[in-house]
Amino acid sequence: MNKKAQGEEIVVYAVVFLVLFFIGGFIGSFSFPAFPGRFFICGLVLGAFGTGAGAFIIKVIFHK
Repeated sequence: MNKKAQGEEIVVYAVVFLVLFFIGGFIGSFSFPAFPGRFFICGLVLGAFGTGAGAFIIKVIFHK
């Protein structure tokens, strides 16, 4: 894969992460009780698992 395609792939993952981050934040704001950082935490979890980073982290941690 050439460098231009790699750069475009990173941009696509970043855009998908941002969209999922905000969707997860709004879902967390409406579905969880009030606690500091719920928007950020819920958005981060959905964004990470939506882009595959969460699954990769779990695989690395539990499959040593």
